Amino acid sequence: MANTNNNPIDLSKIPRPTRSVEANCLSYTDDAGVQHRIYLRQGELQRASQLYEDKNWAELAKYEPYTNQGYKESDYKTIEQGEN
Repeated sequence: MANTNNNPIDLSKIPRPTRSVEANCLSYTDDAGVQHRIYLRQGELQRASQLYEDKNWAELAKYEPYTNQGYKESDYKTIEQGEN
């Protein structure tokens, strides 16, 4: 529902998330102009992002293609109260 009356939104009344999950897909275009979507298991996002920044297409090509693998319940992590 949109705030159409220009009154400030009281953010304290919005429920805070209790769980989070790392992205499991990375989309990129390699140096040949080919688009790719790769599957990332939990914990692989940082490495894959660094490979992308380094333009290490050969290593990125070793990842399994993303085919809507989705998430497992064990992929979700609980957010502790007070964490930002």
